[in-house]
Amino acid sequence: MDGTIADLKSIVDLAEKYDALTMIDDAHATGFLGPKGRGTHEYRGVLGKIDIITGTLGKALGGASGGFTSGRKEIVDLLRQRSRPYLFSNTIAPPVVAASLKALEMLSASTELRDKLEANTKYLREAVTNAGLTIKPGVHPIVPIMIGDAAKSQKFAARMLEKGVYVIGFFYPVVPHGAARVRVQVSAAHSCEDLEFAVQAFAETNEELKES
Repeated sequence: MDGTIADLKSIVDLAEKYDALTMIDDAHATGFLGPKGRGTHEYRGVLGKIDIITGTLGKALGGASGGFTSGRKEIVDLLRQRSRPYLFSNTIAPPVVAASLKALEMLSASTELRDKLEANTKYLREAVTNAGLTIKPGVHPIVPIMIGDAAKSQKFAARMLEKGVYVIGFFYPVVPHGAARVRVQVSAAHSCEDLEFAVQAFAETNEELKES
């Protein structure tokens, strides 16, 4: 919710010191964090040192459904016997599998989309801040615009939708009391014009709700 990135290097150091396994849920990093988009472990320089990685096919890899678990063969073999999704006959739809494999192929072939996302994120974070709104600092494409009041966050999101920008307002218990926010998720598919349009809408809505 804050767009923060875990200090995996320190976590891995502790795990090695105490002979523990390290597991991460990398749903908000798979496909774009790190120089080649491999995830938080690449971003933090601990590739090959995380024992279990779970992620989703439903965010950066295309927005469909399904997910994955990556680990040593022994761990994966155990999960195939004990993991709840494997207790049922349901499976991911073949088109989703094909699209996800294609997305991974594209990520492996070029960093163009990841690089564009990074540039888009940097622009939006700077432009929103310059427009007078408060955001959580960082580099993640999840950009929380801090509102504070729960009711105001809902009004803010509704007004943004009226202006043609779809964002979601979050409040307690999803986030702490007094930390309501409108969460923005930047995409490589956004053009400069899209981002400029969104920033203008944010600035206008912020001024409108100041007066209300």
